Amino acid sequence: MVTASLAIVAVYYLANPFGDHLATIVSHFGYSMLVYYFSSVVCLLLSRIILVKYPQFSSLPHTFLIPLIYGFALLVIKIVRPLADRFFSRVNNRHPVAEWCLSVLFIPLSLFFFFVQHFLTANNLGGNTAALLITLAYFILALLVMNHVGSDLHYRDQATFASHNLDSLTNYTDKLEVMYDDLRRFRHDYQNILISLSSALSDNHIAYAKQAIQELTQSSSRIVDMPTSVFEALQNITDLGVKSIVYQKLSDAIKDGLHPRLEVVRPLELTTTLQPLDAIRITAILLDNAINAAQVSKQKKVSLSLFENENAQFIIVGNSTKEAQVDLNKLAELEHSISIGNNHHLGLRNLKIILGHYPNAVNDRSSNQHWLEQKIVLPKK
Repeated sequence: MVTASLAIVAVYYLANPFGDHLATIVSHFGYSMLVYYFSSVVCLLLSRIILVKYPQFSSLPHTFLIPLIYGFALLVIKIVRPLADRFFSRVNNRHPVAEWCLSVLFIPLSLFFFFVQHFLTANNLGGNTAALLITLAYFILALLVMNHVGSDLHYRDQATFASHNLDSLTNYTDKLEVMYDDLRRFRHDYQNILISLSSALSDNHIAYAKQAIQELTQSSSRIVDMPTSVFEALQNITDLGVKSIVYQKLSDAIKDGLHPRLEVVRPLELTTTLQPLDAIRITAILLDNAINAAQVSKQKKVSLSLFENENAQFIIVGNSTKEAQVDLNKLAELEHSISIGNNHHLGLRNLKIILGHYPNAVNDRSSNQHWLEQKIVLPKK
């Protein structure tokens, strides 16, 4: 246990390029130890059972036991890998409680291995057979628990995803209804003012005509100046979840007095290269950081561009900055910060963790002339 704990600490601080949470690293170690102890118990018990029938080979297990354990462990890993990958892809850096709880599954097997080594005699065929069956049953039970918990958390994530989409869609629909009511009232006022203007000109009432023109100008300015054009490109975002989060964040930017810009020239589906939840999380983190930085800048500008070519998809988020040039090295350092006291720091670290699940993804930053731009490149293959 002490060795495993030291190894976990070493990996967390010295070999953690994507900034995985401690719970994630512990869960991977726990799974590795589970497979190791399972393989050790099975190989030891099988060798004992075989030696009872063939005592002339008593010297062989001592020579080949360790290679057999590691070879058997590799075979087990290959067989159960689909289940393990499915489980870890659902809980990694998302459900720390599940990771902590399931990371201790190896402890009962380690204690049982100690019992088999020191208290169960080699020539006890019945006891060794029973121990082997117990070991197999426990390992199968552990896999069933991982499968059940992984599936349950997956369905919970999907439910949260669906609820988020529904809330955002409701908000989006309400906003469209308000805009429609404003346009309907404007059309009604516009017609009345034109009638008044025409009547005033016919009667040569210049003062009244000027007043009508002034009212018309004010009413037109109120509609024309509405920041609705920024949302026109939303129709080219085909993922409802991504569309909802982009609408929500850009709406927040407008409320905060910023000047957002959205560019999506052609229909785009980010979920062809990203998991749906990851696409939402990446977009939300990038826009949150950009909005926070733009609020303290002079220009107060934020931009989001989504496009693709034959080989990759691109997410480009830019924002005006207070500094003429941001120190990109400091941003890189924040990605590895383990402090949770700053949401901006935490967002950068979470972004790095998410992108760590996509080995071919590229995260490129540039800063110049009070403008910071972050480009995410996601290969399609």
